[in-house]
Amino acid sequence: MGNALSVFRAMPFACMCLSIDLGSLSLPARAEDQPQFGDEVIMQVALGHVEPGNYALRMRVLTMEPLGKIPPHIHEFGGVRYVLDGAIRINWKNGGTQTFAQGSTYFEGPGQNHPAGAMAASNPADKPTRVLIVELVPIN
Repeated sequence: MGNALSVFRAMPFACMCLSIDLGSLSLPARAEDQPQFGDEVIMQVALGHVEPGNYALRMRVLTMEPLGKIPPHIHEFGGVRYVLDGAIRINWKNGGTQTFAQGSTYFEGPGQNHPAGAMAASNPADKPTRVLIVELVPIN
């Protein structure tokens, strides 16, 4: 019993001696400790002066059938567009035409962005096109 008691009394000293500050050790990082995300700005557009009021961000998805067309129109609100699938060809009022493929972004301001009397946009692909539209809209 005397031997067991002396071992027990020595234990706290042994435990104190083995105490190591693991925070000061430099261990290689594990893959699961590395960030699993990224953050990248894909488009930023100056809005200019926005009148005071209450606004909401509205998101909607435009779907165009293969070789579909969008007739002339006027945008009530401006916003960012992101092509989810397919492609969209935009006819601009200045006479230019641009095609945006999957993963592309573009901006359409409020008002008439497309030539009067001409098709505003079309789907040049033989598969459906989906475009995410994000707009800042006033709420009453």
